[in-house]
Amino acid sequence: MNKRIKELEESLKERDNIINDLINENKKLSLKNNQLDIEKKNIDEKLNKIMLESNEKINQKEKIIKQYELKISQFPFEFLPGEKIISIIFTSYDQNIICSFICKNTDIFKFIENKFYEKYSEYKSLENNFISNGRKIDKNKSLDENKIKNNDIIAIFNK
Repeated sequence: MNKRIKELEESLKERDNIINDLINENKKLSLKNNQLDIEKKNIDEKLNKIMLESNEKINQKEKIIKQYELKISQFPFEFLPGEKIISIIFTSYDQNIICSFICKNTDIFKFIENKFYEKYSEYKSLENNFISNGRKIDKNKSLDENKIKNNDIIAIFNK
């Protein structure tokens, strides 16, 4: 019976040791968990700060974009690469008409001719020729193709 008691006491000590080991391991894990919670909190705070800064920058960029969009919307032309604004001056042979039009260097002359007729409808029913820099203008070509540059004068002749 003594032997049995001794065995039970040893078994009890073993269990106590195991329990103590588990308690110690639990304490270590709790400390580690607390450290991880603190690290997570720090990371969350840093992330929130970065998000706030990013949102501020995005809002600033959006304001700038809206300002540019407003400026662009007030401009009467949409530009593609290689396009530029030029002014051309129409004058009638008798010099009763002298007017300028702002257009793009890539505009087809027919388009500009129609704008001219909108303003001076009395010329629409006439058969007109247009001359610039000593050359007859091809109405189906662009201003560039007709070698018309900024501030060039276009003379209107009726047949």
